[in-house]
Amino acid sequence: MKMVKTLLLGSAAGLVAIAGAQAADLPVKAKPVEYVKVCSLYGAGFYYIPGTDTCVKIGGYVRAQYYYGNGSQVAAGVMFGATNGEQSRSSPADAVLRTRAVMTMDSRTQTEWGTLRTYYLLGFTDDNGSTSLYATRGFIQFAGFTFGKAQSFYDIFSNPAVSYFGFASSDTGDAGTNLAAYTAQLGNGVSATIAAEGPRTVGIFNTSTQLSNAITLGNNLANDSVNVRFPDVVANIRVDQAWGSFQVMGALHDASAAYNFQEIGALGLPAGAGNSYYTVPTSVPRTLQGNGDDALGWAVGVGARVKTDFISRGDSFQFQVNYTEGATRYAVTTQPSAGSPLRFSGNSIGAGWFTDGIYTDGGSVELVKVLGINASYEHVWTPALKTSVYGAYIDVDYGNAANTAVCNYLSAGTTNNLPLAAGSPCDMDFSFWQLGSRTQWNVRPDFYMGVDVLYTRLNTALEGANVIAGVNGPGSAVGSQSPRTGNIFGDQDALAVTFRVHRDIVP
Repeated sequence: MKMVKTLLLGSAAGLVAIAGAQAADLPVKAKPVEYVKVCSLYGAGFYYIPGTDTCVKIGGYVRAQYYYGNGSQVAAGVMFGATNGEQSRSSPADAVLRTRAVMTMDSRTQTEWGTLRTYYLLGFTDDNGSTSLYATRGFIQFAGFTFGKAQSFYDIFSNPAVSYFGFASSDTGDAGTNLAAYTAQLGNGVSATIAAEGPRTVGIFNTSTQLSNAITLGNNLANDSVNVRFPDVVANIRVDQAWGSFQVMGALHDASAAYNFQEIGALGLPAGAGNSYYTVPTSVPRTLQGNGDDALGWAVGVGARVKTDFISRGDSFQFQVNYTEGATRYAVTTQPSAGSPLRFSGNSIGAGWFTDGIYTDGGSVELVKVLGINASYEHVWTPALKTSVYGAYIDVDYGNAANTAVCNYLSAGTTNNLPLAAGSPCDMDFSFWQLGSRTQWNVRPDFYMGVDVLYTRLNTALEGANVIAGVNGPGSAVGSQSPRTGNIFGDQDALAVTFRVHRDIVP
């Protein structure tokens, strides 16, 4: 019995010793795991970054979209493209298959000065196998200030709210713009903003030159644009209340010319002389001299978004009207890099040319005037089904002096790359209008499918004029793939349709 007791005591002591040794080898006890905590201050999707008081939301979307007719909506489009606009079966593509994916991050922190916010957007687009990366947002907001790339404070009308097409308007919502702005809250939903924004420039056209390829179908008139000397100045007064929003706005824009062209004879230079910037043809003895004329462009606008529940619950109406002189892009920004209107139909050409102004032989910049009108109405049939109707009207007026200067230039010879036949009428004014409708089915709040149809009508510049084809090579006057005979300018129209499937990762 004594032996059994000794064995039991010995075994227990051994186990205690072994357990003690193992305990000594264990690491220090880990701290409790800090789980992600939901942040309810700023809406759904936000959570606290562990160990901080900063809330963040990571979102984005994936989208598939299919176009037919191309319309004015993609690079090299029919109505707003480069010089390949529907000249042959080789260009442009009638059908476009697009895939787009976007990622966003929104972070916010409370400070004694209010909310400190940072936001960015990165994405890619693939059109028929051609892929491009882009970053259209990246800004900081703090104590009423906004710094970085954001939507212009001139905007109130929203294209994406009612359409899948980038139809003509002043909306910078998709591409954004670089800016520095301050917004003062005046109470009762009234605010006022002053902003320095990236210039919305088309450029100035100098009719004193005979630059080769200066006037080309589908391109903007901009052979003599001044460098960026100061940003555009934008201001607005805005009201945001339960019924919707109302805004009046204005902008100032540098519409100066870069160079002043003078007669060579006055300088004692021989005809045909030139320099590294410009080669002077013998028929037009001019050369670059000094600074061009200074001119200040401007734009004014008014717009509103109104909830029309009094008509039908969930319905809404929006509009914006812009008038510009020497600031064309404040009436028609979308698409930001779009060329001037262009469409071919057989041997008939529909065209117009965007420009901020014309530098005439008299040595002054004549500002081009543009009127832009946008409106839309959206009806909600059911919580999951809605239809919008939207439209745009753009009217471009060169004015008598600018129109005469450009027409004289077009009739001067063959070096302008768009010579008119003798006796052809010449009027650079043009207009176009667009009317479309989108119907969207929200399968669930973060997933929808829809169809959009857009009609565009172009009332062309140079109505009835005849272009001499074959100048400087077969068809070069209107593009390398243009018809090889004379081309008559006439009004044109285009119809486009698109189908979209869209899923938000986090709205």
